[in-house]
Amino acid sequence: MELRHRMKHSITDSLRTREEEKSPRSAVSDDLNSNDEIENEDAVKEEDPLEKLTSNEQNLASPFTQQNVGLVFGNTKIFVQKELLIAVSPVFKAMFSSSFLEGSKEEVPLPGKKLSHFVLFLRYLTPGFDDELSEDNVHHMLPLADEYQTDDLKKRIEDFLVDGVISKSDSITSEQIILDILEAEMYKLSDYLKESIAVASRKKFDSLTKSPKFEEISQTTQSKISFKRWKDIDKIFNKAVKVSPQFIRHQETKVIHGYSRGFGSSVSNEPKQYEIDIKEVGEHLKKYMKEN
Repeated sequence: MELRHRMKHSITDSLRTREEEKSPRSAVSDDLNSNDEIENEDAVKEEDPLEKLTSNEQNLASPFTQQNVGLVFGNTKIFVQKELLIAVSPVFKAMFSSSFLEGSKEEVPLPGKKLSHFVLFLRYLTPGFDDELSEDNVHHMLPLADEYQTDDLKKRIEDFLVDGVISKSDSITSEQIILDILEAEMYKLSDYLKESIAVASRKKFDSLTKSPKFEEISQTTQSKISFKRWKDIDKIFNKAVKVSPQFIRHQETKVIHGYSRGFGSSVSNEPKQYEIDIKEVGEHLKKYMKEN
């Protein structure tokens, strides 16, 4: 009985040993045990916890690190982590470098900047916030995204503006589309400009040009609006032009009977080669005659 009991324990111990050898954790445990003496001999060097994170993880952790610089707006100041701003903006990177005066300051004045706009801007740059772009805030943040060269945010803003122009399309007034074009030109937003030009090209000439601000649009963009309108209207006309069925039948008859010009056939009696469906032209031209 005692022998069976010992054998049972021996077999159990052997199986446990084999399972531990297979376990991924066993190698780690062995290494930890073997390093106990080394750790007792050598002091463990302290490391910055953020150094153990990937760059993406550092961004996720950034809202919880020490805020180390104040941004001053008149009599009000807000505190931010300058390393986060350096990571997303070459302008902030230069501002906080040792070669600039701001680099050695704990507070940086930002004269001329509106605090409410800058707070929104910072929230979109800082991980951990889920604020959504809206028509109310996007136009305030675009100048800041451009000035501080935060390219990712600027692209997000452009995508939002493009979606807005496409979704509203011809309901956008001439006055508003001119402002959109001027904004796209100022901040060099090519996709936004392209979609705005498309909307402007569908406005009637008097409706679009009556605003004094139209003259502020660059000559290049004015030409693009004109050429797009011209090209699109030509497409409408060309689609409405069809070869006359009477002309086709007349040509077939000439081939069958061997007629040709100069041998008894009269050109004046020939039907017109092309017919134009004026109704179709008018129907398709409607969207290019927006008066709003």
